[in-house]
Amino acid sequence: MAETLTDVESRRTAALALWRYGHDYLKAAQKLSETDSIACNESQAIYHLAAQGIEFALKSFLRARGVTPEDLSARIRHSLLDALQEAIARDLSPPPIEVVRAIQFIAPHHRDDQFHYLAARYGEFPTLAPLLTAGTWILGQIAPDVVADYFVYHGHGSATAVDEMLQRLRADLDVTASKIPSLQ
Repeated sequence: MAETLTDVESRRTAALALWRYGHDYLKAAQKLSETDSIACNESQAIYHLAAQGIEFALKSFLRARGVTPEDLSARIRHSLLDALQEAIARDLSPPPIEVVRAIQFIAPHHRDDQFHYLAARYGEFPTLAPLLTAGTWILGQIAPDVVADYFVYHGHGSATAVDEMLQRLRADLDVTASKIPSLQ
């Protein structure tokens, strides 16, 4: 049977897909920060990637809690603060103050129409670790919700399958988190 556009879109916007997007963006930011020594005022790709990773992480939780893709697009858009507020209202564990501060720091730069550069002195490198820590904290908190959502909507697995999937997500996330300087 041929896959419909609706099926493709449903999988692309599922909580698990958004979780993976968030993790991939955070891994990309982390990897670039290891290899690129480009001043903030010359390239801000790593900050944009980290902000996008946080956005996908928050939206993943919201999707797992029943928020539709259309509602995310219409109400939340790309607002990290709105997404965080909505996630907390839907029972995301209260984030540590460092996570909230990191999101508050990057939110004004992560806009609906573009990523607005971080103002920095020549040669300055604003630290990326708080952003990566915020994103990985969110992904770690929401992994059980994302796995539960997957099995409710996309597959009926045994308790063992649920546990195995959750362990895989957490193992992947642990590898990323172990490379963040502030978490070592």
